[in-house]
Amino acid sequence: MAEMQIYDALKVTTVVDSLTLFGFADGDMVSCSKDANNMEAKVDAQGTASAAVNNDNLGTIKIDLAATSPCNKKMVELANTRKQFAIRVINGTETIGGSRAFVEKLPDSGFGKSVGTRSYSIKVLDYSHKIN
Repeated sequence: MAEMQIYDALKVTTVVDSLTLFGFADGDMVSCSKDANNMEAKVDAQGTASAAVNNDNLGTIKIDLAATSPCNKKMVELANTRKQFAIRVINGTETIGGSRAFVEKLPDSGFGKSVGTRSYSIKVLDYSHKIN
């Protein structure tokens, strides 16, 4: 039986357009989600079920940087130029991301008593999640 792994946030790497991000906000640094189900099921009025493969490979990766992170410059540049780029989130043997991604919109910006957060929503056109 395999042993449980020990999580260490220092071992999580987020690479956007060849830049390894740093200076994350407090809380979750990054979160990843496939947008659609892998399979779609339907049931008719008489209870007969059918299923279809859903070939939608869209996904969303949300990155939360501290307002003070130097990486905000690159992320805002990517948003403003609408450039497509590769993105990878790597934690040990787990890799999430894709080769075709873009920043959906500029982050909301707040200024107050403490360091703010800049949240970037990245749409990934060829989202994959693999564990080796």
